[in-house]
Amino acid sequence: MKIIVNGNDLSNAVMKVSKAISVKTTNPILEGIKLSVQGDLLTLSATDMEIAIEKTIISDTFMEGKTVVPGKIFAEFVKKLENEEQVELVLEEDSKLKIVYGSSEVYLSVLSADQFPSIEKTSRENAFSLLQKDFKDLINKTVFSCSTDESRPILKGCLFEIEDDELTCVAIDGFRLAVAKKKVRNLNDSFKVVVPARSLNEICRLLENDDQEITFINEGNKFMIEVEQTVFITRLLEGNFVNYKQIIPNEFLTTVKVSKIAFLSSLERATVVAKESKNLVKLDIKENYINVSANSESGNVNENVIINLEGKDLSIAFNSKYLCDALKASGDEFVNIYLNSSISPCVIKPYSGDEYLYLILPIRINS
Repeated sequence: MKIIVNGNDLSNAVMKVSKAISVKTTNPILEGIKLSVQGDLLTLSATDMEIAIEKTIISDTFMEGKTVVPGKIFAEFVKKLENEEQVELVLEEDSKLKIVYGSSEVYLSVLSADQFPSIEKTSRENAFSLLQKDFKDLINKTVFSCSTDESRPILKGCLFEIEDDELTCVAIDGFRLAVAKKKVRNLNDSFKVVVPARSLNEICRLLENDDQEITFINEGNKFMIEVEQTVFITRLLEGNFVNYKQIIPNEFLTTVKVSKIAFLSSLERATVVAKESKNLVKLDIKENYINVSANSESGNVNENVIINLEGKDLSIAFNSKYLCDALKASGDEFVNIYLNSSISPCVIKPYSGDEYLYLILPIRINS
């Protein structure tokens, strides 16, 4: 293998695929990045057997070939070459990769590419497309509600329900639920999958052109995207996801319309004091305002936020972090908060439309 590539192109490609390098493994090959040269293309690949990322860049090829370089050191070193116009990569016969830049050269030990796991791409039987900005908005509105509990692995991802040209994304951790929806294009057939939260976050980091469309492809236990010469493949989570529709109440006794910024600002101030009491914040909902209060050994906060109220007055308490996360994810100026009692779930929706919904369980307090 002997090629010349642009230093900046190589650096960007390595930074992308390095996200899939395994950090906890007994197999050294999974700590590497595979370099494969065919024609005038260099393909870089990495996988930890849960996710796989491939990135292809243009190369000036003198000899085709493939090898596996140590991922961490290669990524760190190549980052220092991003300003080099030309970087030469030569696979030597003694299992060394020679990197030539300017008048300098360095040698790295390499492994045989034959040991590297094959990355099988999916077909296009189950697929849909949507704009990158819409996908990122969808994930930003939900993924923070995924569980981190190892005892319920199915909840460590988002449920994707694709039906009737609409994608519904659902995340739940046992204390809160997030649901968001977006219209999709080019849908072949309806299907459901559960995509790991880690994979969704990594996909968002790959997306750099908001107005460009992205295609998602599902086959078996794999989920794949292709965007700008980058392929991302993730294994799906297996198991039965929670029937979230049964959790969401259909009727409410109290409806509050409130300014998102005003309510969020008050909650964030209360949280400063509430940290010592496990973020416990009490809301007393009256005719014209919500009284937001928090108490701890360090002090107390007591603020009123103007609202429009329909229905009954109510006192209820929450983990303020859950309320703040939901409000931060909302892009609306006003939100509606729906309640029934001090021990029933709270539901937050946009003032108009149904693009997202948050459900949060209250904390029982002594009245």
